[in-house]
Amino acid sequence: MLKLLVTDLDGTLLKIGNELSAGISDENREALEAFVKAGGHVAIASSRGADAQEMISGLLGIPVAAIGMNGFVVLDEEGEKISEHWMLFSDFAQLADFIQTHRINGSLITRGEDGGAYGFGGEHDYPQRLTPGSPVIRQNWRLEFADFAYRSGRCSKISLFVEPGQHREASRLLHLAFDSRFEIAASDADMLDVSPIGINKGSGILELAEAIGICREEIAVVGDNENDLSMFKVIPLSYCMDHAASAIQSQASCSVASVAEALARAQQAAK
Repeated sequence: MLKLLVTDLDGTLLKIGNELSAGISDENREALEAFVKAGGHVAIASSRGADAQEMISGLLGIPVAAIGMNGFVVLDEEGEKISEHWMLFSDFAQLADFIQTHRINGSLITRGEDGGAYGFGGEHDYPQRLTPGSPVIRQNWRLEFADFAYRSGRCSKISLFVEPGQHREASRLLHLAFDSRFEIAASDADMLDVSPIGINKGSGILELAEAIGICREEIAVVGDNENDLSMFKVIPLSYCMDHAASAIQSQASCSVASVAEALARAQQAAK
């Protein structure tokens, strides 16, 4: 029996028609509401921060658990913290040196233990200076952060917002340099997330499942990007959005057009 559905946000739950990150469709909202009314549970798994929990719960009208920042923080349906993980600002400094050395047009951003946003990049860097081909979602958005210089202590997931034309090469270079230390995964057409080895959406799901007493066979997951592959690896009932790259789709049980379709398929498969 299916007890928990875990969904990615941008490009997955937040998708209306062909518009990614546009909002939650009526089809998805109604399907998830019916699932919860029947005793099921819903969780979001995103590179966004834990504040996305309140937003999504409000849009859906149901309680949701949250795996935030690709597994850095896991919250139950009441917003109570199940687990939290950290990186170091010294890791951030090394990545800042790296993108300068390799002339990567991008900005780094993270959050400190004090909750403040800290970054590396200026008005001449992407996405503060947008380039041709930048995702539509960035057109009216700029990063805002305090300079990380001289910061010490711990920070959360580190994200690199990189010019789309450099995305593939930046990923290749980061993997070559840091594969033994970090997990590097694309979460958008212009975004790469960096985490410690073993901290990802998949590990966050397992922490949530253990805390609420649900086994893997009672969980289904749905996503659309490279940072969702860790979910596909640990949960047998895995579904990929059909707009995703073929390399991502091939790692899931099957492809679907919506979260509602994934839920229906998973409920049938889990009977």
